[in-house]
Amino acid sequence: MVKKIKSKMIAFYSMFIVFTATTPALAGIADVDATTMSDKIVGVANDVVRPIGALLIFLALAITAFKLITTANKPQERAEAMGSIPYILIGGLLLGGLMMFAGFILGLMNQLAG
Repeated sequence: MVKKIKSKMIAFYSMFIVFTATTPALAGIADVDATTMSDKIVGVANDVVRPIGALLIFLALAITAFKLITTANKPQERAEAMGSIPYILIGGLLLGGLMMFAGFILGLMNQLAG
């Protein structure tokens, strides 16, 4: 009996939180055209995705370089460390390619919309 009341109270409390937290957020939504939205997406990609990607690539190369230095006299471990370099390069190329593809698609959307 107590367990049933407790589960109903938790459900009621969670619904109350959801409704009170989302109602003010929904009140400020305005209509946005495609050009403004694509400019915001490109801005977020340039401000967030590129620096994070560059940082991850730098850290991966730094860790690989450290492994290569520390395994100078161990050929097997050095070969394993060098094996990660192509994966880092492929990841960098994928990140750059995705950014270029997203820019192409957003540019195409802007031309079609305007």
